[in-house]
Amino acid sequence: MEIISRFVLHIENYFLLSHFSKFIIQWTLTALAVYGIVTFFLGKWNGEKAAIYVGFIVRFVLLIGLSIEMLHQVSITEITTVFYDRQPSLRQFLHFLFFGYIIVVGFYYMITLKQKMNKGVFYTFDIAVLTLPPLQLLTSFFVYAIKGEVVLIDIVGFTIILSIIVASLYLFFLNYWEFRWKTLIPFYAIVATCSLMFYLFGFIDMMEVSNLIIFLGLLMTYHLINRSSLQVLERLKQPFIVTMAILFLVLSNPLYNAADVALASTDAELRLRYFETTNLIQIEEAKALAMKITNEEQFSFRQPETQDFHNRYWLRSKNYLVDIDGVSGEVMNVHRHTEPDGEMLSAQEYVVRSKQLLERMGRTLLDDDQIHTTVTEEENRVHVEMVPKYDDGSILDVWMTTTFTWEKESLVQFHERLNLYPVETLKDVLITSAEVELVLQEWYELLGEEIPQYVVDNVVYGYSNRTIDINISTINHHTIQLDGRTGEILYFGGDLADYENIDFNELEYKVLAWKEVQIDDWKREPISNFWEWREQEQEGMKLAFVHQFGYTDGEPLFTYSKNIDYFNQPNTSVKVASRQQAYDAVATSIDYTPYATRARLTHVIDENDQIRVAWLLVIQPYKKAEHRLYLVDIETKEWVSLYE
Repeated sequence: MEIISRFVLHIENYFLLSHFSKFIIQWTLTALAVYGIVTFFLGKWNGEKAAIYVGFIVRFVLLIGLSIEMLHQVSITEITTVFYDRQPSLRQFLHFLFFGYIIVVGFYYMITLKQKMNKGVFYTFDIAVLTLPPLQLLTSFFVYAIKGEVVLIDIVGFTIILSIIVASLYLFFLNYWEFRWKTLIPFYAIVATCSLMFYLFGFIDMMEVSNLIIFLGLLMTYHLINRSSLQVLERLKQPFIVTMAILFLVLSNPLYNAADVALASTDAELRLRYFETTNLIQIEEAKALAMKITNEEQFSFRQPETQDFHNRYWLRSKNYLVDIDGVSGEVMNVHRHTEPDGEMLSAQEYVVRSKQLLERMGRTLLDDDQIHTTVTEEENRVHVEMVPKYDDGSILDVWMTTTFTWEKESLVQFHERLNLYPVETLKDVLITSAEVELVLQEWYELLGEEIPQYVVDNVVYGYSNRTIDINISTINHHTIQLDGRTGEILYFGGDLADYENIDFNELEYKVLAWKEVQIDDWKREPISNFWEWREQEQEGMKLAFVHQFGYTDGEPLFTYSKNIDYFNQPNTSVKVASRQQAYDAVATSIDYTPYATRARLTHVIDENDQIRVAWLLVIQPYKKAEHRLYLVDIETKEWVSLYE
């Protein structure tokens, strides 16, 4: 049972099947299994005509499933982006083809192994269905080739894919009509080589082709067995049919199958940590920000189907691609994919436009004397770079810049970094610039040094490690990290000026005392070149931390960090099957049709570092691109929506 449960969970983690697909696949396999068992008990009954009717019904049902999947896909994205984005818009459609069409049709062929009438018609139809995604992929290549948006590697890839498809189909039909080793061996060589390459280097990313190749290989094997005149094979066909029918009935019936039994006794793996103070960006907020940047109103949204949170919002409009962080709202990238318009402007006008863009986005800038601006021109494009500077006028490393690229009057590229703004103006930051100054003064007093000039070089947001980190760089190359909500110092690294007169061991205790750590309850142990402090006993369902100090006597470098103790976490015993109860608790209150769902066992951390266990439900509405997230408490079944 453990093997079955792990196999099911592996498939669920890497392949997201919709509720519609699961329903159609399970009931169709069950009906075929019952048909196979019934034909076994009917003995010498001639089932040729019945097999044909069953074959047509099965394919009709599968086409309904394909239509449902296609309607969802065309509602959420542009079909031609299957080539351009390399995150195929038909991914769910391809999953249904593999788990639905290939497996269900393959099972149909198994239980009709003794029937030979009109099999060629089904072969042709099935191959035509499996050939559609590769043809769509190749068609989209031509669309973007016409636009001039392909490079040499794309042409090479297109040629290889086209050659594989043409060669495999040609050899298949040659061997279908006449058995010859000189054509059969090359056919299986292509199938085996491609299957191995897909497995090693991206089966999931090339399902358009791998589905077809795998199906052709299986179908040819079936065809050779079916046409064989060996008596031993004829005697084995009926026992094989009933065995497979019983096996599929046990494994896939929708009422209660082997997977249900296995998951009811399997402990769920903890797959996520989530800080409940995290404030996620809604898709409407992301689109509103994209509109302010580009002055465009219509955006399509792309979401990888295996991504639980909207870690990024990939938005596409007529002229722009916009990439916005899903937690902080930081603009990671703006790229114009159409020709710019307008006239060339002066360098100062581009600087003014850049600052106006940030203000239009709702950002509050540092004073002009705290920002260093550089303007360069290259191939008719003007690059404006902005970075905070120290009091003496020196600046940070160039890679920490907010960058604008203008061509004529059009913004063609933009990358934002959250270091041009006072920290108190940033999303969800609860400390002020004055409080940052106070914390740093206390810290450097602890180190026995004067506080150096410093700037905030970045602010990093998350949901599973910490919520907000404020990264600070000093003029003497110290690196400091503060908690954006409490102001606590989480990391320090740098050379100390008076290191020769410092007792680093004593400094450890001073730091821990400053952080109000009761050292009697902690143990100190050496780990490589570091000293680590861990709590001796964990305090129930509470997040544990480790304080780490790094130094070598006689050397100036001193580091300190406070991290989550991954080796000291509370045990969680929750059965996988309980996720259905979590879904049932949410399903009664949602006002949309669920398309697909998955669940992640989660530790939810509150403001006091207390932990509670919950299921994170990821539900995608039918004909919608975005996901809805729900945290459902394991004990009470109370839930909260993270995107509403």
